Amino acid sequence: MNKVTRQYLLLYLMISTVIGISLVGCSHTPPRPAELDQAWTAYAEARDTPQVASRAPVALREAEETLLRAEQIWDKDQDVKEVQNLAAVARQRAEIARAAAAQKQAEAELEELTASRDRLLLEARTREAQRAQEQAERAQREADQAYKQVRATTTQNAQLEQELAITKEELAAREAAAREAAAKAQAKHRTRTR
Repeated sequence: MNKVTRQYLLLYLMISTVIGISLVGCSHTPPRPAELDQAWTAYAEARDTPQVASRAPVALREAEETLLRAEQIWDKDQDVKEVQNLAAVARQRAEIARAAAAQKQAEAELEELTASRDRLLLEARTREAQRAQEQAERAQREADQAYKQVRATTTQNAQLEQELAITKEELAAREAAAREAAAKAQAKHRTRTR
């Protein structure tokens, strides 16, 4: 082979190699974005948490729909940037679902605590009212007992006053009888001494 032919052949091989490498480079599929797998993991963790599944189903469904859309774009266009953006949105929606579930859980706990506090306050007020009623009943019993004592004392005083009145009448009658007897005795004595 002559020198020119070799140079053409060498040039041909180089051009073929460059074209082959560029064709292989063009047909090379970019690797699946790691953000998509991370978003699926975040979604699965949120979905598998019972509180999130029951308390934030809408946000969870939105995250899933965004992930499915990202998968479709990846399968169809392999647009790395768009898939990464959608994966980020899906992760945020999964976090929103977690936050919404946590908020609803906190609200439920707050309602429970409020109801418990109200129940305790009601019980305390009921006990207070019962104590007040017991004190009122005790005071009423004491008042009734004091009234009975006063009535008994008043009755006793009335009896004593009657007895005293009778005694005064008897005493006055005795005094009158004694005066009369003294007057008779004096009259007898006068009649004798005259």
